[in-house]
Amino acid sequence: MTPPTIEPEMESVAIPGESYFMRRGRRLSRSIITLLLPLAFGALAASKVSGQTTPPAAPVPPGIEIDTAYMTYDDGPFSLPLGIGFRVPSYNRVDGVVLPWGPLVSFAEGRVELDPTVTYRSHLGALDPMVKGHFLIGRRSEIELTAGRSTFSNDRWIRSDLINSGAVLGVGSDARNYFRADRATAELSHSFGAPGSAFEASVGGLFENAWSTGPAVRATGGAWSFFGRTDTLKMRRLNPAIARGHLTSALGRLVYDYEKQDVKGTLDSRIEHAFDAPVYIASENPSGDFTQLTFGGKASFPTFGTQRFAFRGHLVLTPGDIAPPQRFAYLGGAGTLATVDLLALGGDNLLYVEGEYSVPLKRPVLRFVGAPTVSLRYAAGSAGAGDIPDLIQNIGVGIGIRLLKVEYHIDPSYSRTPFTRRSSFSIGVSL
Repeated sequence: MTPPTIEPEMESVAIPGESYFMRRGRRLSRSIITLLLPLAFGALAASKVSGQTTPPAAPVPPGIEIDTAYMTYDDGPFSLPLGIGFRVPSYNRVDGVVLPWGPLVSFAEGRVELDPTVTYRSHLGALDPMVKGHFLIGRRSEIELTAGRSTFSNDRWIRSDLINSGAVLGVGSDARNYFRADRATAELSHSFGAPGSAFEASVGGLFENAWSTGPAVRATGGAWSFFGRTDTLKMRRLNPAIARGHLTSALGRLVYDYEKQDVKGTLDSRIEHAFDAPVYIASENPSGDFTQLTFGGKASFPTFGTQRFAFRGHLVLTPGDIAPPQRFAYLGGAGTLATVDLLALGGDNLLYVEGEYSVPLKRPVLRFVGAPTVSLRYAAGSAGAGDIPDLIQNIGVGIGIRLLKVEYHIDPSYSRTPFTRRSSFSIGVSL
Protein backbone atom coordinates (compact mmCIF):
# COMPACT_ATOMS: atom_id res chain seq x y z
CA MET A 1 0.00 0.00 0.00
CA THR A 2 1.41 3.27 -1.08
CA PRO A 3 1.38 5.84 1.71
CA PRO A 4 -0.37 9.10 0.89
CA THR A 5 1.76 11.90 -0.37
CA ILE A 6 1.99 14.82 1.98
CA GLU A 7 2.67 18.17 0.33
CA PRO A 8 5.32 20.09 2.20
CA GLU A 9 4.14 23.37 3.63
CA MET A 10 5.34 26.41 1.74
CA GLU A 11 8.04 28.09 3.65
CA SER A 12 8.19 31.75 4.09
CA VAL A 13 11.11 33.36 2.35
CA ALA A 14 12.90 35.66 4.69
CA ILE A 15 13.27 39.20 3.46
CA PRO A 16 16.29 41.07 4.71
CA GLY A 17 15.29 43.46 7.47
CA GLU A 18 11.91 41.75 7.98
CA SER A 19 10.96 41.08 11.59
CA TYR A 20 9.38 37.95 13.01
CA PHE A 21 5.94 39.58 13.28
CA MET A 22 6.06 40.75 9.65
CA ARG A 23 6.78 37.17 8.48
CA ARG A 24 3.90 35.81 10.60
CA GLY A 25 1.60 38.46 9.05
CA ARG A 26 2.49 37.39 5.50
CA ARG A 27 1.75 33.76 6.35
CA LEU A 28 -1.66 34.70 7.85
CA SER A 29 -2.59 36.77 4.77
CA ARG A 30 -1.80 33.88 2.40
CA SER A 31 -3.91 31.52 4.53
CA ILE A 32 -6.93 33.90 4.47
CA ILE A 33 -6.68 34.40 0.69
CA THR A 34 -6.40 30.62 0.14
CA LEU A 35 -9.58 30.15 2.18
CA LEU A 36 -11.62 32.97 0.61
CA LEU A 37 -10.89 32.32 -3.08
CA PRO A 38 -13.00 29.12 -3.31
CA LEU A 39 -15.86 30.87 -1.47
CA ALA A 40 -15.74 33.82 -3.86
CA PHE A 41 -15.84 31.63 -6.96
CA GLY A 42 -18.72 29.64 -5.47
CA ALA A 43 -20.73 32.80 -4.78
CA LEU A 44 -20.12 34.05 -8.33
CA ALA A 45 -21.32 30.77 -9.80
CA ALA A 46 -24.42 30.79 -7.59
CA SER A 47 -25.29 34.34 -8.66
CA LYS A 48 -25.09 33.38 -12.36
CA VAL A 49 -27.36 30.40 -11.79
CA SER A 50 -29.89 32.45 -9.80
CA GLY A 51 -29.95 35.05 -12.58
CA GLN A 52 -31.06 32.41 -15.09
CA THR A 53 -33.73 30.57 -13.17
CA THR A 54 -35.91 31.48 -10.21
CA PRO A 55 -36.34 28.71 -7.68
CA PRO A 56 -39.97 27.95 -6.81
CA ALA A 57 -41.38 29.47 -3.64
CA ALA A 58 -41.66 27.24 -0.63
CA PRO A 59 -45.08 25.59 -0.44
CA VAL A 60 -47.57 27.22 1.92
CA PRO A 61 -49.09 24.83 4.43
CA PRO A 62 -52.84 24.28 3.97
CA GLY A 63 -55.09 26.67 5.89
CA ILE A 64 -52.48 29.47 6.13
CA GLU A 65 -52.97 32.68 4.10
CA ILE A 66 -50.18 35.14 3.38
CA ASP A 67 -51.07 38.83 2.78
CA THR A 68 -48.52 40.50 0.51
CA ALA A 69 -50.53 43.68 -0.23
CA TYR A 70 -49.50 47.17 0.96
CA MET A 71 -51.20 48.31 4.11
CA THR A 72 -53.57 51.26 3.65
CA TYR A 73 -55.21 53.15 6.45
CA ASP A 74 -58.61 54.79 6.22
CA ASP A 75 -58.97 57.73 8.59
CA GLY A 76 -62.65 57.99 7.79
CA PRO A 77 -64.56 60.68 5.90
CA PHE A 78 -63.66 63.51 8.31
CA SER A 79 -60.29 65.20 8.71
CA LEU A 80 -59.01 68.43 10.27
CA PRO A 81 -56.43 70.48 8.30
CA LEU A 82 -53.29 71.24 10.31
CA GLY A 83 -54.61 68.79 12.90
CA ILE A 84 -57.11 71.22 14.45
CA GLY A 85 -59.10 72.47 11.45
CA PHE A 86 -57.61 75.95 10.99
CA ARG A 87 -56.63 77.13 7.52
CA VAL A 88 -53.89 79.59 6.55
CA PRO A 89 -54.85 82.98 8.05
CA SER A 90 -54.53 86.37 6.33
CA TYR A 91 -54.74 90.04 7.31
CA ASN A 92 -56.15 93.18 5.68
CA ARG A 93 -57.26 96.68 6.62
CA VAL A 94 -61.01 95.88 6.31
CA ASP A 95 -61.32 92.47 7.99
CA GLY A 96 -58.35 92.54 10.33
CA VAL A 97 -57.39 88.94 11.09
CA VAL A 98 -59.05 86.46 8.71
CA LEU A 99 -59.07 83.01 10.31
CA PRO A 100 -61.05 80.17 8.63
CA TRP A 101 -61.87 76.96 10.48
CA GLY A 102 -63.64 73.81 9.41
CA PRO A 103 -63.29 70.08 8.71
CA LEU A 104 -62.81 68.38 5.37
CA VAL A 105 -65.32 65.70 4.40
CA SER A 106 -64.34 63.17 1.75
CA PHE A 107 -66.11 60.04 0.54
CA ALA A 108 -66.62 57.91 -2.57
CA GLU A 109 -62.86 57.24 -2.59
CA GLY A 110 -62.07 60.94 -2.68
CA ARG A 111 -64.26 61.73 -5.66
CA VAL A 112 -66.59 63.84 -3.53
CA GLU A 113 -65.19 66.44 -1.15
CA LEU A 114 -67.03 68.94 1.04
CA ASP A 115 -65.20 71.86 2.61
CA PRO A 116 -67.41 73.71 5.13
CA THR A 117 -65.77 76.62 6.96
CA VAL A 118 -66.59 79.42 9.36
CA THR A 119 -64.30 82.45 8.96
CA TYR A 120 -63.68 84.85 11.82
CA ARG A 121 -62.95 88.47 10.83
CA SER A 122 -61.60 90.29 13.85
CA HIS A 123 -62.13 93.92 12.83
CA LEU A 124 -65.68 93.31 11.59
CA GLY A 125 -66.53 90.96 14.44
CA ALA A 126 -68.16 88.65 11.88
CA LEU A 127 -68.38 84.88 11.55
CA ASP A 128 -68.90 84.10 7.86
CA PRO A 129 -70.16 80.63 6.85
CA MET A 130 -69.02 79.12 3.56
CA VAL A 131 -69.26 75.65 2.01
CA LYS A 132 -67.47 74.34 -1.06
CA GLY A 133 -68.12 71.07 -2.84
CA HIS A 134 -65.89 69.27 -5.35
CA PHE A 135 -67.27 66.40 -7.44
CA LEU A 136 -64.88 64.56 -9.76
CA ILE A 137 -66.26 63.29 -13.07
CA GLY A 138 -63.85 60.88 -14.70
CA ARG A 139 -60.17 61.76 -14.55
CA ARG A 140 -60.21 65.29 -15.97
CA SER A 141 -63.59 66.87 -15.21
CA GLU A 142 -64.93 68.39 -12.02
CA ILE A 143 -67.98 70.24 -10.70
CA GLU A 144 -67.35 72.88 -8.02
CA LEU A 145 -70.15 74.44 -5.97
CA THR A 146 -69.73 77.27 -3.44
CA ALA A 147 -72.19 79.12 -1.27
CA GLY A 148 -71.66 81.51 1.61
CA ARG A 149 -70.71 84.97 2.82
CA SER A 150 -67.26 86.53 2.44
CA THR A 151 -65.21 89.66 1.75
CA PHE A 152 -64.25 89.86 -1.93
CA SER A 153 -61.71 91.82 -3.99
CA ASN A 154 -60.89 92.18 -7.70
CA ASP A 155 -57.28 93.16 -6.98
CA ARG A 156 -55.78 89.87 -5.82
CA TRP A 157 -53.68 89.73 -8.99
CA ILE A 158 -51.43 92.53 -7.68
CA ARG A 159 -50.07 90.69 -4.63
CA SER A 160 -50.47 87.22 -3.18
CA ASP A 161 -52.35 86.79 0.11
CA LEU A 162 -49.09 86.19 1.99
CA ILE A 163 -47.25 89.26 0.68
CA ASN A 164 -50.28 91.54 1.01
CA SER A 165 -50.90 90.41 4.59
CA GLY A 166 -47.27 91.12 5.50
CA ALA A 167 -47.39 94.57 3.87
CA VAL A 168 -50.63 95.47 5.70
CA LEU A 169 -49.36 94.34 9.09
CA GLY A 170 -45.91 95.89 8.67
CA VAL A 171 -46.36 99.24 6.90
CA GLY A 172 -50.15 99.53 6.45
CA SER A 173 -50.01 99.07 2.65
CA ASP A 174 -53.08 97.17 1.45
CA ALA A 175 -53.09 96.81 -2.36
CA ARG A 176 -56.74 95.73 -2.49
CA ASN A 177 -60.20 97.25 -2.37
CA TYR A 178 -63.03 95.19 -0.92
CA PHE A 179 -66.77 94.59 -0.85
CA ARG A 180 -68.93 92.14 1.09
CA ALA A 181 -71.38 89.71 -0.49
CA ASP A 182 -73.45 86.59 -0.15
CA ARG A 183 -72.43 84.57 -3.18
CA ALA A 184 -73.26 81.21 -4.77
CA THR A 185 -71.43 79.75 -7.78
CA ALA A 186 -71.53 76.56 -9.83
CA GLU A 187 -68.80 75.65 -12.32
CA LEU A 188 -68.01 72.68 -14.53
CA SER A 189 -64.32 72.44 -15.48
CA HIS A 190 -62.32 70.13 -17.73
CA SER A 191 -58.54 69.89 -18.05
CA PHE A 192 -56.60 68.68 -21.08
CA GLY A 193 -53.15 68.91 -22.62
CA ALA A 194 -49.77 67.33 -21.89
CA PRO A 195 -47.35 67.66 -18.94
CA GLY A 196 -45.75 71.09 -19.09
CA SER A 197 -48.44 72.46 -21.41
CA ALA A 198 -51.91 72.18 -19.87
CA PHE A 199 -55.31 73.82 -20.37
CA GLU A 200 -58.30 74.09 -18.05
CA ALA A 201 -61.66 75.29 -19.34
CA SER A 202 -64.76 75.96 -17.25
CA VAL A 203 -68.31 77.29 -17.56
CA GLY A 204 -70.77 78.18 -14.84
CA GLY A 205 -73.05 80.67 -13.18
CA LEU A 206 -73.01 83.13 -10.27
CA PHE A 207 -75.58 84.74 -8.00
CA GLU A 208 -74.49 87.56 -5.70
CA ASN A 209 -75.98 90.02 -3.24
CA ALA A 210 -73.30 92.65 -2.46
CA TRP A 211 -72.87 95.69 -0.18
CA SER A 212 -70.12 98.17 0.71
CA THR A 213 -67.62 97.77 3.54
CA GLY A 214 -64.37 99.26 4.80
CA PRO A 215 -63.19 102.59 6.22
CA ALA A 216 -65.73 105.35 5.65
CA VAL A 217 -65.18 109.09 5.33
CA ARG A 218 -63.34 110.56 8.36
CA ALA A 219 -62.90 107.15 9.98
CA THR A 220 -61.44 107.44 13.49
CA GLY A 221 -60.38 103.81 13.86
CA GLY A 222 -59.28 100.83 11.87
CA ALA A 223 -57.31 97.61 11.82
CA TRP A 224 -53.88 97.71 13.51
CA SER A 225 -50.46 97.86 11.84
CA PHE A 226 -46.91 98.65 12.96
CA PHE A 227 -46.72 101.73 10.72
CA GLY A 228 -49.29 103.79 8.81
CA ARG A 229 -52.17 103.19 11.23
CA THR A 230 -53.57 106.71 10.82
CA ASP A 231 -52.33 107.42 7.28
CA THR A 232 -55.22 108.24 4.93
CA LEU A 233 -53.28 106.65 2.06
CA LYS A 234 -52.67 103.45 4.03
CA MET A 235 -54.75 101.90 6.83
CA ARG A 236 -57.24 104.80 6.84
CA ARG A 237 -57.53 104.81 3.06
CA LEU A 238 -61.18 104.96 1.97
CA ASN A 239 -62.65 101.81 0.53
CA PRO A 240 -64.73 102.69 -2.59
CA ALA A 241 -68.48 102.21 -2.23
CA ILE A 242 -70.31 99.82 -4.54
CA ALA A 243 -73.85 99.62 -5.93
CA ARG A 244 -75.78 97.54 -3.43
CA GLY A 245 -77.98 94.84 -4.89
CA HIS A 246 -78.28 91.48 -6.60
CA LEU A 247 -76.35 90.29 -9.63
CA THR A 248 -76.83 87.15 -11.71
CA SER A 249 -74.28 86.23 -14.36
CA ALA A 250 -72.88 83.49 -16.58
CA LEU A 251 -69.17 82.67 -16.31
CA GLY A 252 -66.54 81.23 -18.62
CA ARG A 253 -62.83 80.70 -18.08
CA LEU A 254 -59.77 79.30 -19.89
CA VAL A 255 -56.39 78.89 -18.17
CA TYR A 256 -53.18 77.86 -19.94
CA ASP A 257 -50.04 76.87 -18.01
CA TYR A 258 -46.66 76.29 -19.64
CA GLU A 259 -43.52 75.09 -17.86
CA LYS A 260 -40.56 73.45 -19.57
CA GLN A 261 -37.05 73.69 -18.21
CA ASP A 262 -36.52 77.33 -17.15
CA VAL A 263 -39.39 78.79 -19.21
CA LYS A 264 -42.64 79.40 -17.31
CA GLY A 265 -45.86 81.12 -18.30
CA THR A 266 -49.55 81.41 -17.41
CA LEU A 267 -52.49 82.95 -19.28
CA ASP A 268 -55.80 83.31 -17.46
CA SER A 269 -58.79 84.54 -19.48
CA ARG A 270 -62.28 85.03 -18.04
CA ILE A 271 -65.65 86.30 -19.26
CA GLU A 272 -68.69 87.32 -17.22
CA HIS A 273 -72.05 88.32 -18.65
CA ALA A 274 -74.46 89.79 -16.10
CA PHE A 275 -78.23 89.74 -16.62
CA ASP A 276 -79.60 91.93 -13.81
CA ALA A 277 -76.74 93.90 -12.24
CA PRO A 278 -77.46 97.11 -10.29
CA VAL A 279 -77.38 100.12 -12.62
CA TYR A 280 -74.39 102.29 -11.68
CA ILE A 281 -74.66 105.16 -14.19
CA ALA A 282 -77.83 105.97 -16.10
CA SER A 283 -77.56 105.27 -19.83
CA GLU A 284 -79.83 105.02 -22.84
CA ASN A 285 -80.46 101.38 -22.01
CA PRO A 286 -80.23 100.98 -18.21
CA SER A 287 -80.92 97.25 -18.31
CA GLY A 288 -78.23 96.30 -15.85
CA ASP A 289 -76.64 93.95 -18.37
CA PHE A 290 -72.90 94.07 -18.95
CA THR A 291 -70.16 91.85 -20.32
CA GLN A 292 -66.67 91.97 -18.84
CA LEU A 293 -63.51 90.32 -20.16
CA THR A 294 -60.48 89.83 -17.91
CA PHE A 295 -57.05 88.64 -19.04
CA GLY A 296 -54.07 88.03 -16.79
CA GLY A 297 -50.70 86.72 -17.86
CA LYS A 298 -47.14 86.29 -16.65
CA ALA A 299 -44.01 84.68 -18.06
CA SER A 300 -40.33 84.36 -17.22
CA PHE A 301 -37.38 82.89 -19.12
CA PRO A 302 -33.55 83.00 -19.07
CA THR A 303 -31.61 85.23 -21.45
CA PHE A 304 -27.81 85.16 -21.04
CA GLY A 305 -26.21 83.04 -18.35
CA THR A 306 -28.07 83.56 -15.08
CA GLN A 307 -29.93 86.66 -16.30
CA ARG A 308 -33.72 86.50 -16.64
CA PHE A 309 -36.62 88.45 -18.09
CA ALA A 310 -40.07 88.45 -16.46
CA PHE A 311 -43.34 89.84 -17.84
CA ARG A 312 -46.69 90.48 -16.17
CA GLY A 313 -49.87 91.93 -17.64
CA HIS A 314 -53.51 92.52 -16.69
CA LEU A 315 -56.35 93.66 -18.95
CA VAL A 316 -60.01 94.36 -18.09
CA LEU A 317 -62.45 95.29 -20.86
CA THR A 318 -66.15 96.13 -20.43
CA PRO A 319 -67.76 97.01 -23.76
CA GLY A 320 -71.19 98.62 -23.66
CA ASP A 321 -72.79 99.69 -20.40
CA ILE A 322 -70.54 100.51 -17.46
CA ALA A 323 -70.32 97.72 -14.89
CA PRO A 324 -71.16 98.43 -11.23
CA PRO A 325 -68.17 99.24 -8.93
CA GLN A 326 -68.07 95.72 -7.52
CA ARG A 327 -66.51 94.81 -10.87
CA PHE A 328 -63.97 97.67 -10.95
CA ALA A 329 -60.22 96.97 -10.94
CA TYR A 330 -57.55 99.32 -9.60
CA LEU A 331 -53.93 100.44 -10.17
CA GLY A 332 -51.35 102.39 -8.22
CA GLY A 333 -48.72 101.82 -5.58
CA ALA A 334 -45.53 99.80 -5.31
CA GLY A 335 -47.19 96.63 -6.64
CA THR A 336 -48.04 98.30 -9.97
CA LEU A 337 -47.27 102.01 -10.67
CA ALA A 338 -45.06 103.22 -7.84
CA THR A 339 -45.35 106.94 -8.73
CA VAL A 340 -49.16 106.78 -8.34
CA ASP A 341 -50.94 106.75 -4.99
CA LEU A 342 -52.07 103.33 -3.83
CA LEU A 343 -55.03 102.17 -6.00
CA ALA A 344 -55.77 105.74 -7.11
CA LEU A 345 -56.75 104.63 -10.65
CA GLY A 346 -59.83 102.47 -11.09
CA GLY A 347 -62.69 101.54 -13.37
CA ASP A 348 -64.26 98.75 -15.40
CA ASN A 349 -61.53 99.12 -18.07
CA LEU A 350 -57.89 98.64 -17.16
CA LEU A 351 -54.57 97.96 -18.88
CA TYR A 352 -51.29 97.18 -17.13
CA VAL A 353 -48.01 95.77 -18.49
CA GLU A 354 -44.72 95.25 -16.71
CA GLY A 355 -41.31 93.93 -17.77
CA GLU A 356 -38.32 93.30 -15.52
CA TYR A 357 -34.79 92.30 -16.47
CA SER A 358 -32.75 90.76 -13.62
CA VAL A 359 -28.94 90.45 -13.51
CA PRO A 360 -27.52 88.43 -10.55
CA LEU A 361 -24.09 89.73 -9.55
CA LYS A 362 -21.14 87.51 -8.67
CA ARG A 363 -19.64 90.02 -6.22
CA PRO A 364 -19.82 91.17 -3.52
CA VAL A 365 -20.89 87.98 -1.73
CA LEU A 366 -22.43 89.08 1.53
CA ARG A 367 -22.53 86.84 4.56
CA PHE A 368 -25.83 85.00 5.09
CA VAL A 369 -27.54 86.66 2.09
CA GLY A 370 -25.17 85.96 -0.83
CA ALA A 371 -24.65 88.21 -3.84
CA PRO A 372 -27.19 90.93 -4.77
CA THR A 373 -29.34 91.06 -7.91
CA VAL A 374 -29.71 94.22 -9.99
CA SER A 375 -32.94 94.74 -11.97
CA LEU A 376 -34.30 97.14 -14.57
CA ARG A 377 -38.08 97.58 -14.68
CA TYR A 378 -40.60 99.20 -17.02
CA ALA A 379 -44.31 99.49 -16.24
CA ALA A 380 -47.22 101.27 -17.90
CA GLY A 381 -50.93 101.33 -17.18
CA SER A 382 -54.16 103.17 -16.58
CA ALA A 383 -57.78 102.51 -15.62
CA GLY A 384 -61.11 104.28 -16.00
CA ALA A 385 -64.88 103.86 -16.18
CA GLY A 386 -66.07 103.43 -19.75
CA ASP A 387 -62.62 103.57 -21.38
CA ILE A 388 -58.87 103.47 -20.69
CA PRO A 389 -57.26 106.94 -20.26
CA ASP A 390 -53.71 107.80 -21.34
CA LEU A 391 -51.13 105.42 -19.89
CA ILE A 392 -48.82 106.39 -17.04
CA GLN A 393 -45.28 105.05 -17.40
CA ASN A 394 -42.69 104.10 -14.78
CA ILE A 395 -39.00 103.30 -15.29
CA GLY A 396 -37.17 101.83 -12.33
CA VAL A 397 -33.92 100.33 -11.15
CA GLY A 398 -33.68 98.03 -8.15
CA ILE A 399 -31.32 95.94 -6.09
CA GLY A 400 -32.38 92.86 -4.17
CA ILE A 401 -30.78 90.65 -1.52
CA ARG A 402 -32.53 87.37 -0.81
CA LEU A 403 -36.19 88.34 -0.29
CA LEU A 404 -35.71 92.09 0.23
CA LYS A 405 -35.78 94.47 -2.72
CA VAL A 406 -35.29 98.26 -2.96
CA GLU A 407 -36.35 100.15 -6.10
CA TYR A 408 -36.28 103.72 -7.39
CA HIS A 409 -38.90 104.72 -10.00
CA ILE A 410 -39.41 107.78 -12.18
CA ASP A 411 -42.27 108.88 -14.43
CA PRO A 412 -40.56 109.95 -17.71
CA SER A 413 -43.63 111.86 -18.92
CA TYR A 414 -44.71 113.24 -15.58
CA SER A 415 -47.81 115.40 -15.55
CA ARG A 416 -48.62 116.80 -12.14
CA THR A 417 -51.85 115.51 -10.58
CA PRO A 418 -53.05 115.21 -6.95
CA PHE A 419 -52.33 111.48 -6.96
CA THR A 420 -49.04 111.19 -8.92
CA ARG A 421 -45.38 111.99 -8.26
CA ARG A 422 -42.31 112.47 -10.42
CA SER A 423 -40.31 109.79 -8.62
CA SER A 424 -40.70 107.26 -5.83
CA PHE A 425 -38.74 104.82 -3.65
CA SER A 426 -40.23 101.45 -2.77
CA ILE A 427 -39.15 98.60 -0.52
CA GLY A 428 -40.74 95.25 -1.07
CA VAL A 429 -40.46 91.51 -0.93
CA SER A 430 -39.19 89.62 -3.96
CA LEU A 431 -40.02 85.91 -4.29
